[in-house]
Amino acid sequence: MQEFDNLKKEFENFEKECFITREKEENFDEGEGFMEILKKYMLAPQMCGVYFSRLDIKSAAEFYGESIQLRERKRMLTDLLKAVFSKEDMQRLFDIFTSQIDHKTDIYKELADNFSSDEIFDEMIQKAEKFKTKLKNITDEFEGVV
Repeated sequence: MQEFDNLKKEFENFEKECFITREKEENFDEGEGFMEILKKYMLAPQMCGVYFSRLDIKSAAEFYGESIQLRERKRMLTDLLKAVFSKEDMQRLFDIFTSQIDHKTDIYKELADNFSSDEIFDEMIQKAEKFKTKLKNITDEFEGVV
């Protein structure tokens, strides 16, 4: 019986930790840099509403004028972000990401219209719009690499 009580306490602590983690994910942490924020949001479809595949990131890099290897998505994004030195560069890269997001949300809208399933895609579209706002906020606060 003692083991069951210990297991129950561990589970309750785990639930509390998960709730705290979910709560933190919704807001930017004050000490996070733009790279960490982008990785956290962009690489998690549940946070940004769309999935950025390795090919999406590679394609964005090519449009940006960089060549990166196909690797783990996090590493590819890091490699691409290392090429950003100015606010104008950041804006140009984020414009590419925004166009990818728009393309994917257009597909969501078409699927929602064709299959009368607005409720399924509305949440993802809203998250994508919020992510685009986050990209704009990052660009506004970005001062360049010194």
